[in-house]
Amino acid sequence: MSSLMLEPYNMPTETGFDQVLIQSVIFDLADEFQIRIPWDKEKVILTGTFIVAGGLLGGYAGGRMGAAIGAGISAAAGVAFINLRDIWESIKSKLNELIYIVFNYLRRLDPVDYVQAIKVLMACTSSRRELVFTILDFIADKLGRQVLSSITAA
Repeated sequence: MSSLMLEPYNMPTETGFDQVLIQSVIFDLADEFQIRIPWDKEKVILTGTFIVAGGLLGGYAGGRMGAAIGAGISAAAGVAFINLRDIWESIKSKLNELIYIVFNYLRRLDPVDYVQAIKVLMACTSSRRELVFTILDFIADKLGRQVLSSITAA
């Protein structure tokens, strides 16, 4: 009977999972559900400028380039809603626990193999929606800002 018991993770000291992979899951969900955060005019201009400059220098001329230019143009209104991926580096320190929240959610889907749990998550719409609601609530609470997405607008 004891062979069926799983050993719990010791989160404060154990980093036995790929945080970059978990971060990519967050970005995939943010892109799929269009998670947007209001950003101040000055920060939008600065962020937009660096995104555009990085895109031009790096040869990265995909859809995010148009989004960055649009963010810069909409900054004239005072506040713009920016994609989570585009401002992640600016807010990462405030949202560091989000990686652990997503990891623990994945452990609920498959307590042994979180990579397999990612496959299950991406195949199940209701699980993705549930996790996105958790992400939205956490970001809104930590940043003290309204967070928009395609499922909150619906």
